[in-house]
Amino acid sequence: MTKARGYGPQIRHTRKRPTGYEVTFRYYAPHATRVQLKGEWYFERPTALSERLTGPDHLVETPGLLPAQWRPGDVPIAHPNSTSPYWPVVDMTKGRDGVWTHTTPLPGGVYTYGFFVDGDADDTTITDQLPDPGNPAWNVVNGVVHGTAVDRSQIYVPSDPDFDPDDVTWQGPSEGARGKLLHVTYDSPGHVTPADKNYLVVYTPPNYNAKRAKPYPTFYLSHGGGENEMGWNTQGNMANILDNLINNGAVQPMVVVMPNATGYASSSQDQLHRTDLIERVIPWVEAHYNVSTEASDRAYSGLSAGGMRTSYLLLNNTEQFGYYGMMSAGLPPGTTLTDAQIAAMKKVSVYVASGWQDPINPGFSTIHRGPFRMVRDLTDAGVHVQTVFIDGGHEWYVWRLLLRDFLTRVAFLPATTAPASWGV
Repeated sequence: MTKARGYGPQIRHTRKRPTGYEVTFRYYAPHATRVQLKGEWYFERPTALSERLTGPDHLVETPGLLPAQWRPGDVPIAHPNSTSPYWPVVDMTKGRDGVWTHTTPLPGGVYTYGFFVDGDADDTTITDQLPDPGNPAWNVVNGVVHGTAVDRSQIYVPSDPDFDPDDVTWQGPSEGARGKLLHVTYDSPGHVTPADKNYLVVYTPPNYNAKRAKPYPTFYLSHGGGENEMGWNTQGNMANILDNLINNGAVQPMVVVMPNATGYASSSQDQLHRTDLIERVIPWVEAHYNVSTEASDRAYSGLSAGGMRTSYLLLNNTEQFGYYGMMSAGLPPGTTLTDAQIAAMKKVSVYVASGWQDPINPGFSTIHRGPFRMVRDLTDAGVHVQTVFIDGGHEWYVWRLLLRDFLTRVAFLPATTAPASWGV
């Protein structure tokens, strides 16, 4: 395993079509008989879709374009289009040195990938996905995991302006000062898994000052279904995004808290998690970090299931945060807004966003009613909603863009009556 850590992805600036860059993925497994690579790189060409928007009566089908077919304007999206991560799987080639390789062009951006060794990536009961030991998560130090392990890795690919006009430097490692990530365990009586304890990941901004006269605002950021406190700081690439936004002056320095919202007993509208967040997490953060204790200096956002948690907080705990960002989610089925809820929501900033091709847009009948209906219902009630819908599916490509949009247009900014934005 020590030798394996010396390997990792190689990025080459080829200055050739289609993207100007190519990546060689490598995995050291001299005794393996098969190694597969699964990567976050099927694409769609929005302008070529017969229908651009997933609606109540149809799902936008995507062609599953491979990187070699990529053209400017294409965006990553699962194939078939769904809320599950259906990404291409390829067999890697074994070299005499025991290193398995696969080379592919990739356009600029951040991509998640993982390996399957001596198994079948289509049958995860046979083998588990493995991260790249040569490119581990931030919480792996000298091969030791500090906190929760993750089963995948990420890579940042620059964009070549001769082939790829999309500037993605805001997603890459900052050339300036960088913030820090810390995995935290706190007491959480009644939490089931782990018993009576739970986890957070906390991001402190570049040059964080524990004695600064003005306390920092706090941004609470929630993961999606099947994920945990590690989702946003690995697949979501949030630390690089925040570092760049802060260093470029696009947003003010802030502390970001990523709770683990799983492992609770079942409760209506996620009440046990909301109670834990309000009664334990927020006080713990405010006792350990130089952050404001004012609700107007707190923001909450999340993707998919995390978007639903945001909706539950908006409906039931509106006084706890000044800014609420729902990504790829809507209001619970059967929601009837009361006068008190409407009055409370008019005092905070509300943001609803999604990908145009996301299958959740029509809503899931037993989970939520979809972001389109949420915008309509809140607007009809007289609640101002800031929105953005972009090309893309139920996918981290979309959520990274929405994270930047929420932070630069909504969070910790004065409420606005500006019209909705339809692109980022």
